[in-house]
Amino acid sequence: MDTPDIVTVAQARSLGTSRKTLRGRKAERHLHGIYSPVRRGRDALTLHRSLLRAATFAGTDVASHESAAALWGFPDLDPPKELNLLSIAGDRRARVKGMTGRRGLVLPEETVVLDGVGVTTPARTWLDLARTSGVTRLILWADWLFNPVWGGDWDRQPLSTPDGLRTLLDRHRGKPGIRKARLAAERARVGSDSHRETQLRLALVDAGLPEPAVNQWIYDPVTGERIHRGDLTYDEVRIDLEYEGEHHSEKGQVQRDIARSERLHQADWLELRFSSYHARNNWLPAILRTREALISRGWSPTGN
Repeated sequence: MDTPDIVTVAQARSLGTSRKTLRGRKAERHLHGIYSPVRRGRDALTLHRSLLRAATFAGTDVASHESAAALWGFPDLDPPKELNLLSIAGDRRARVKGMTGRRGLVLPEETVVLDGVGVTTPARTWLDLARTSGVTRLILWADWLFNPVWGGDWDRQPLSTPDGLRTLLDRHRGKPGIRKARLAAERARVGSDSHRETQLRLALVDAGLPEPAVNQWIYDPVTGERIHRGDLTYDEVRIDLEYEGEHHSEKGQVQRDIARSERLHQADWLELRFSSYHARNNWLPAILRTREALISRGWSPTGN
C-alpha cells in the first residue's frame, strides 16, 4: 500500500512507516501527531485537504465549517488557518494547536466522503457557517448551492435545494445562527449564475424595487420561440437585466451579445446591461437606472 501524502502516527504505524522515518530529515511535522514522510511543496487547498484526510482517518471526526466549505469550493472563502473538525462520535475533542474541535448533533445523512475526507454536506456546512456569517453572505452561498456554476463549471450539479435547506432548518431548531439562516433561505433563489447577479437582485429589492425573476426564458411574442434566458427579468414590463462579466469582452461573446440585443429589441424587450461600474456605492448606479427603466415601462413606485 502506498503511504499517503500526510499521515497520523497511528496511520503510519498501520502502513509500516516507522517513527524514525516521520522524524527524519526528509519528513515534515505539520501538527501534533501529523507528519509528511517526505517534505514537499503544496498549495494551500491541497495542504488543507491532505491534513484533513489524516485528521479524519479514524472516522470519529469530519471536516466542518470553514474547512468543509473550502473543500466544497464555497465562493470567496479561502482555506482556514486551522483545521475545523466536528465530532460525530459525540465526544469533545481536546484543543490542539492548529485544530478547532466541535461537537453537536450530526445525522448520518449530513456527512459524506469527499476526496477521501469525511466532511459535512454542503447544506449542513452552510448552516454551520450561519453562526459567524452575515445574512447577505449566507444568501450568496445559498444561491451558489442551488446553482454552483459560478466560475464557469456549467455541468456541475446543484449541491442543495430550497426544500433541502428548509428540511435541514426544521431539523436543527435552536441551533446558533438558525434565525439568520432562515432569513437567508427565504431570500435565496434558484438559477443565479454568479455572485454579481445575486448581489444585483438583492440591491434592487432592498432599494424598494420589484424583485426580478432569476434566469427565466424570454419568448418571442409572435412565434413563441425562446429568445434568451435573462439574468434577471421583469416579464410584465419586458425588461431584461444582464450583468456583463469579464468574459463578455471576448470577441465571440461580444457578437453573441449583440445578436441577443437585436432579438430582444425586435420582441419589444428593453435590455439593460450592467458591469462592475454599476456596482459602485452599493449598486446605486444600477438601482437608479433600473428604477428609471421600470417607470418608463409603466411601473409606479406607489403601486398605482
